[in-house]
Amino acid sequence: MQNSYDNGQPEYEYAGFWVRLAAYLIDSMAVFAALLVVRLIMSGFMAAVKGTVLGGNILFQYNLKDIVLYAAEVLYFILCTYYTGTTLGKKAMNLRVIRADGEEKLGLFTVIYRETVGRFLSSVIMGAGYLMVGIDKEKRGIHDILCDTRVIYAKKIKVFKMEQVFLPLAEPMGRVPKQEMNSESETPVNHSSMPWDAPYAGKENSQESQKGIHDQ
Repeated sequence: MQNSYDNGQPEYEYAGFWVRLAAYLIDSMAVFAALLVVRLIMSGFMAAVKGTVLGGNILFQYNLKDIVLYAAEVLYFILCTYYTGTTLGKKAMNLRVIRADGEEKLGLFTVIYRETVGRFLSSVIMGAGYLMVGIDKEKRGIHDILCDTRVIYAKKIKVFKMEQVFLPLAEPMGRVPKQEMNSESETPVNHSSMPWDAPYAGKENSQESQKGIHDQ
């Protein structure tokens, strides 16, 4: 999973098949929810033009409703990828689309070609073009190869180990007084006998003094 470019570009971690599939499913649900209103409008329109030229198949087996819904879905992927380099699903999975040379800004033609012709070719033959993501060393599908793009993790998330979290909390509870070297005598100074122990030291000296007086 850890890959990098050999031409001096920064190192990137390419996104694999499963994380990209999860991002696509999130995008599909978001697009489906957003197009509910469009579906209702187009259903009413298709019922009104039934029996006319617009009511039948226009492009192969696709009617006007199918074409409008496909165009709206593709427009979502094109606009999000071109302006932000990611989509809602990719953003949720911390992914980003970049050029193979490391440039994050994609050209408009590249994005359109990737999200239309590229995705169509990736989906034919039972989605073999998408399955290539799982075996290619740079995690590329057919649409990535054609458009020379890569899907990477947008940023690395810093992971804290458990001992890094709990050690600072436990340290004050079990802190042991440190010994410091006296700069003049170069002898260790024990903090346990510092001023906070003075009342006990004074009490001991007073008891010894009283004992000496009685002995006399």
